[in-house]
Amino acid sequence: MRRLFALMPLLFGMPLAMAAIPVDIHRPASVHACTAAKPCPVAILSPGYGFSGSDYSFVTSYLNGMAYLVVALQDSAGGVTLDRDAPVAEQVQAIARVTSQSISTMIDETAERYPQFDWRQLLLVGHSLGGDSSAQFAADRPNRVFALISLDSRRVALPRSAEIRVLTIRASDTAADPGVLPDEDERSRYRSCVVRIDGARHNDMRDAGSEQLKARITSAIDTFLRPGRHPGFVCDRDSRLE
Repeated sequence: MRRLFALMPLLFGMPLAMAAIPVDIHRPASVHACTAAKPCPVAILSPGYGFSGSDYSFVTSYLNGMAYLVVALQDSAGGVTLDRDAPVAEQVQAIARVTSQSISTMIDETAERYPQFDWRQLLLVGHSLGGDSSAQFAADRPNRVFALISLDSRRVALPRSAEIRVLTIRASDTAADPGVLPDEDERSRYRSCVVRIDGARHNDMRDAGSEQLKARITSAIDTFLRPGRHPGFVCDRDSRLE
């Protein structure tokens, strides 16, 4: 517990105005078609704990193909190390609050350099801790987010709002904390999507995972985001890895 007590003042005592965290910018191939008058969409990609945004190139490539500018965080934890001997949920939630502030600072700085993209309404994509940080950002700044895609985040409640559409893709070797996932009534009310992939492992939901798993993830994202759908934001079906 000593390490936890040392960690908590660091997390809770951090100032709200954080320095922007390092990111990698991935432009869509159709960037020439993006203008200030007709801006292209922006996705903020937040990696899981211990991973980098570069570990999710299959998601980045898909979103680039849909004309998204992808801003990938290099580290969702801000260099903080979790104490595995102490309660993890409280630590993750504290990190998510700090990262939410850092994302806001980063967006304000990056938007000035890319005026041909729409920074007013963002797509958030995050795995594990990155999904928790994304959910926290959506709670802190709901007017800046139009949709959130969570890859098996487990600690911070996902949005319950008709204004923020939610897709969460679930692994089969983990369980979310109580209250994180929308229940059946909330899914119906807000048209939230909970897609389960039987046989998927939490830590495999990145480039290192199987081709089949990555294909299932991108299929669920495509079903959710594909332009021209009426109504939009359709939920994919649950599936099983062979």
